[in-house]
Amino acid sequence: MEYIGENAWIGKLGHFWVILSFVASLLATFSYYQASRPNGESWRTMARWAFRVHSLAVLGIIVTLFYMILGQYFEYDYVWKHSNTAMPLRYIFSCFWEGQEGSFLLWTFWHVVLGNVMIFKGGRWEPPVMAVVSLVQVFLGTMLLGIYFFGYKMGSSPFILIRELPENVGMPWTQIADYTRLPQFQDGRGLNPLLQNYWMTIHPPTLFLGFAATLFPFAFALAGIWRREYRGWIKPGLPWAFFAVATLGLGILMGGAWAYEALSFGGFWAWDPVENASLVPWVLLVGGAHLMLINRHKNRSLFAAYALTALAFIFVLYSTFLTRSGVLGETSVHSFTDDGMTGQLLVYLLFFFGLMIGVALDGRRRLVYGGVSLLLLVVGIASQKMVIPAILVYLVLSLVMLFVARNRNFPRQKKEEELWSREFWVFIASLVLLLSAAQITFETSKPVYNLLAAPFSGVLLWLSDALNLDVLRVLAEGKMAPKSDVIAHYNKWQLPFAFMVTLLIAVGQFFSYHKTNMKLFVRKMTLSFAISLAFTVFIVWAMKFTMSEFTLIALLFSSIFAVAANTDYILRIAQRKMPVAGQSVAHIGFGLLMAGALISTGKSVKISQNTSGIDISRLNETFDNRKDILLFRGDTLSMNEYFILYTNSEREGHNKYFNVEYFSKMPRDYMKGEVVYHSGYFFKAKENHRAGKSFLKDREKYWELLSIGDSQETPPITLWNAHQPGEKLFTLRPHLQLNERFGNVPEPDTKHYFNKDIYTHIRWAEIEERELDIDGFFEPKEHEVALGDTIFTTVNLVILDSIRPISRPEQHHLKAGDIGVRAVLRVVNQRNQVSFAEPLFIVRDNESVVSEPVKLEERGLKFAFTKIDPQTGTFTFVVAENESNRREFIVMQAIMFPMINVLWIGCILMVIGTLIAVFQRIRKEKPNAR
Repeated sequence: MEYIGENAWIGKLGHFWVILSFVASLLATFSYYQASRPNGESWRTMARWAFRVHSLAVLGIIVTLFYMILGQYFEYDYVWKHSNTAMPLRYIFSCFWEGQEGSFLLWTFWHVVLGNVMIFKGGRWEPPVMAVVSLVQVFLGTMLLGIYFFGYKMGSSPFILIRELPENVGMPWTQIADYTRLPQFQDGRGLNPLLQNYWMTIHPPTLFLGFAATLFPFAFALAGIWRREYRGWIKPGLPWAFFAVATLGLGILMGGAWAYEALSFGGFWAWDPVENASLVPWVLLVGGAHLMLINRHKNRSLFAAYALTALAFIFVLYSTFLTRSGVLGETSVHSFTDDGMTGQLLVYLLFFFGLMIGVALDGRRRLVYGGVSLLLLVVGIASQKMVIPAILVYLVLSLVMLFVARNRNFPRQKKEEELWSREFWVFIASLVLLLSAAQITFETSKPVYNLLAAPFSGVLLWLSDALNLDVLRVLAEGKMAPKSDVIAHYNKWQLPFAFMVTLLIAVGQFFSYHKTNMKLFVRKMTLSFAISLAFTVFIVWAMKFTMSEFTLIALLFSSIFAVAANTDYILRIAQRKMPVAGQSVAHIGFGLLMAGALISTGKSVKISQNTSGIDISRLNETFDNRKDILLFRGDTLSMNEYFILYTNSEREGHNKYFNVEYFSKMPRDYMKGEVVYHSGYFFKAKENHRAGKSFLKDREKYWELLSIGDSQETPPITLWNAHQPGEKLFTLRPHLQLNERFGNVPEPDTKHYFNKDIYTHIRWAEIEERELDIDGFFEPKEHEVALGDTIFTTVNLVILDSIRPISRPEQHHLKAGDIGVRAVLRVVNQRNQVSFAEPLFIVRDNESVVSEPVKLEERGLKFAFTKIDPQTGTFTFVVAENESNRREFIVMQAIMFPMINVLWIGCILMVIGTLIAVFQRIRKEKPNAR
């Protein structure tokens, strides 16, 4: 069939670029491998041309996909899933990399950019390093092929037409020549609202640049061990390692800034599994890069430097597997669903893990290891039941071979490091980082354990009963899951690691290589130690830390110590040796980051304690009167050190903004005769007075309890408060991003001060107009209450006073044999005026009969008595409100984050310092290169 209106040519062009990219990367891999061998220099030209063609093809893929998105070719699955006509043009980049295919393409692109830099600057290391880079590009290229190979799906192409998807083949609409005119193809599903933020335009490319950069230290390490130049790769690989540390760290920190600005969980880090998966490679690479730096000066910790540097890239692949295989689908808000590429991602991961080990083995052991690994791969492919056992055997074999390689093939140190030497304590710091990464990985991987344990569930259940170990039963039943309070659990483990790292950052640079003069060391550290201790004591006092927070206090001290000691180091030493200034600036940044994170999160306060007088937990069980505040439009309420006023809401495009004004507090004066509400009672002022700090202290002298009989002619009632609004300080506009496909997404607004942030987000707001019945009443709501309980309506309190028998059946039109009771509902309005309603509950022929609702016209309410539960002693009423009662309200949460700017300053300094170190390292190596 010849389809009308279908832009098939652009998809064919995209497929051409994908195939050309894949073939060129294969040729580049083969050519660079040949160029790396003895007498293979003649292959280098061919390899370079192949990689340049590959680069051109990758750019072709990107341009083609952007053209399709801008052209709104909704007949293509990728365009239809990730864009629509209403999406602002500024989010076109977010749309590009929202999907699996786009993110793989972004990753490939950065490899291309850095690979061409390597070709220009690599020198004699170009062939072996680029052989590894090109091989990685081959694997990434398969992710975009979108073909079936012996029944297995290989990759997912962004150039697939919707009608070509397997689930759509044969559908009736595919037989329509001009199907593109059907309504479902006139627009796409659109971009996830969480990604419609400017941070998501810059965060993903930065993060993927960091992921891509980890490949190059890995490639240098493999190239050096492959050539048996065990230390030769350290020097040229160092700038690449620290560049990867800087860019990946910057990408992670941008993710934290995005979470803080765009997400409503209230913070910048939630220990989400995907956040962890990006953090672990950075932690490992920081340890590996510092060991490389040590080995650059002294032949120490070579195997550890190789292992950590290589594992950083391996864990990038592992994070890719976790994120994109669907394994974390139920434990992370970031993860993709399984797109049929789980097996491919697993092969990608296991292949390069094996390559890391294989190059470290000698010839015979390498052949044995490679042969057994290939056999296990065949077994896994041949039988699905054997996939997991084959993987487990492969992992055990790989770890054994890694141990063998370390003992047999790596140079051994003739002498152990001195205890008080720089190389020893940098090694200890790297070991701490490794343990930190291991704990994060262990917790993040719990869904993976369930998959690995599935074939052995019977054996695990038997062992569980035999050894009385519940953990084995949980594993056998596939119920391993993260802790319920994930933040507290991670902090319990990670705070001690952070303390040790920051402490070593403080003292590490003052140690000398080989051996340190301890008297001189102590003398140098005394001033920094004293200053840090004084600052810590002051902050502990000012921020009201308690001894139960000893771990936090210890980390606070070590973080300040890291800042003070490295500042001292710059003043003492770095001014004479500028190449070390960059790493000291980075260490200062890390110390500030840790101190800022500790104070801002550890001492954050939810200042939005509910002062409306209405129990909002009755509105929704997730609302908390201690953390959320209910605001009626036009009402001014006290909130912590402010008064706040919800003025109005505004619709701007797909966003609905809620304007909340903040005012200062000033002392409150009450006039004689004023009526206030406090602790469930109403009080009347006996004389003019200025409010004290506590109502209880003022109660006897200035206030009299107001009886209901006296309430009919009272002035408007207010909640008692010791203060009243002063000058207006600022306005915040938290908003809801309205999206029919994904649901409405709250986005916060924040007032920034130099010493704190006031962070607000909407917990609930009415978005759509509610329907009215013919009498002007909204849809009724059901309430289950006991005697004395209160039902909260928009402008009234409804109290169930009593349940009474019906004394005159004829008055209520009861039939013979009917049994009935009447509820006495006391209705109190804002002026403390009281009305009563008496809805009936009738039982006729052993079945309840819903009587006509009772209306209170003057209160705008309608009641029906629908159920009695004698076992629980509760009664159910259906209450409807008239439109005249309606008052728009929101439920809002506000959080005060103290000293959070210290964290952001630390982030900036850490990245700047690392980049300075990279540039200084490059400048230092240039004379040697010449």
